[in-house]
Amino acid sequence: MPGLFADLPFLIAAGAKAQQAGSPLTGMLLPMVSVGLLFYLLILRPNQIQERKRREELNALKKNDRVLTTAGIYGTVVSVDPEADKVVLRVDDSVKLTFSRASITKIIDVSADKDKEKDKDKDKEKASQSA
Repeated sequence: MPGLFADLPFLIAAGAKAQQAGSPLTGMLLPMVSVGLLFYLLILRPNQIQERKRREELNALKKNDRVLTTAGIYGTVVSVDPEADKVVLRVDDSVKLTFSRASITKIIDVSADKDKEKDKDKDKEKASQSA
């Protein structure tokens, strides 16, 4: 173990001498560019993709879609007015609420939920048949 870190001070000194030999700007520029590139790839780009997908979903919003609002209210779309940026949701049989389109957090895919339920039912049937 002592031999593993014994050469570390010499390596640091050699790196410092090599950096002094070149321009100090190039020594600082490479790490700064790499940090900027990592920031873009890990933080900004995924957020841009997610926002673009959300915008496309809101633009494709139509009547009878099941949605979740930012307030945590589940409802069914009754009407969409893109010019006024309004969405009317039916929350209950007699309750209709008006929201802005930006307040729609998620569009719930009813067909995907039905497929999951069918898969669960099939798994239960297989389990009961094998038992």
